[in-house]
Amino acid sequence: MHYYKYKLISADGQVVAGRSKLPYSDLMSAVYHLERDGSTTLFVRKLGPLRSWVERLGNLRLHRRLPKSAQSELLGNISLMLRSGVTLTSALEEATGSLERPAVTEDIRNMITAIKGGSSFSDAADRYPHIFPKAVIHLIRIGEETGRLDEMLKNASEHLKKLQAIISDTKQALLYPAMVLTVMTAGFFFWVYYVAPKILSLFEDMDLTLPALTVAVMKTSYFLRDYSLLVFLSVALALVSVFTARKTNRAFKKATDAILLRTPVAGTIATASILAFVTEYFSLLLNAGVDLLHSMKILREAVGNQVYRDKLHRIRESLTRGEGIADSFQDSNIFPTYVIRMLNVGEMSGTLSEQLDHIAKEYRDRLSYLVAALGKLIEPVILVIAGVLFAVIIAGLLLPVYDLASQVSS
Repeated sequence: MHYYKYKLISADGQVVAGRSKLPYSDLMSAVYHLERDGSTTLFVRKLGPLRSWVERLGNLRLHRRLPKSAQSELLGNISLMLRSGVTLTSALEEATGSLERPAVTEDIRNMITAIKGGSSFSDAADRYPHIFPKAVIHLIRIGEETGRLDEMLKNASEHLKKLQAIISDTKQALLYPAMVLTVMTAGFFFWVYYVAPKILSLFEDMDLTLPALTVAVMKTSYFLRDYSLLVFLSVALALVSVFTARKTNRAFKKATDAILLRTPVAGTIATASILAFVTEYFSLLLNAGVDLLHSMKILREAVGNQVYRDKLHRIRESLTRGEGIADSFQDSNIFPTYVIRMLNVGEMSGTLSEQLDHIAKEYRDRLSYLVAALGKLIEPVILVIAGVLFAVIIAGLLLPVYDLASQVSS
């Protein structure tokens, strides 16, 4: 993309001046683009490297990722209009009307400009990964090569809907325990930081011999009161360090991902979610005509869990050596035995994508079942933990009162 400074007379007779980013390196193409709506150019000049860099820096902004539901809606609308005979650029212009996101609308308009300038849809879309995910880019390229762009966009839209359902189920499953844990932590901190010191100071003034449990509650309370800022900063620093290490250190990310997968409840949910994603994505790529080795490469890049990334890499290496699909998956220890048998049947009968569809549906159903059962499973556990925790605090505060009452009565 290149920046041009221009001055022109618009179709309605007004003099308009400004700067524009255009996908043309020659001046005549830029002039033709500016005059396409009936305007007459008075002055057009291509900005130099330094001025272009300044313009690019001024237009720099953080791209907020478009939600998968909105991505699915956008792709579905474009597919529908393409099937109706609407041109690609017109379909893109019409599809952005329902998004109500000015930043995305501007990006789509830049895409339209690039397409009119001779760029392919896939190349133009590849510059905006916050709108078009990597999987969608591959499907768009296949659609352009085979002449089935509307069908590929429809498949991409349905794929994103299924992924959104998987993500929503996973978030819903983890939301309840996270909220309960947050409320419990806040309540515990309030009691220990604010309530307990007032009562414990009263016991100290009465010069009582305090039980061991009360002493433990007192030390904890005073520590949090005196070093609350230090504790908060330490926790924040630890979280930032863990997040940074996961981004920069592959070994650390793999270790933390492995811990997540071994966690009793969260590990089961994460495993079901990842396997549903892998089978769903794998089936989509095979149905779209992507070759097996390239599909495994795309899968590996799309999966966020490092443990499964390494497993998919080993599967790709096994396939490169000429081993079968079922054998490769079995050696990597991703799926249970019965799933390997389904893959083997699909590989032998040529119905691998159909078998993957069945497996993906099963894991989606399993994830939905886990979400439904998780609330019933977690609620009593959380209540017991909360009850024990606050019972310890209350007992630590009430034991001195009980001892004092016993001394008075005797």
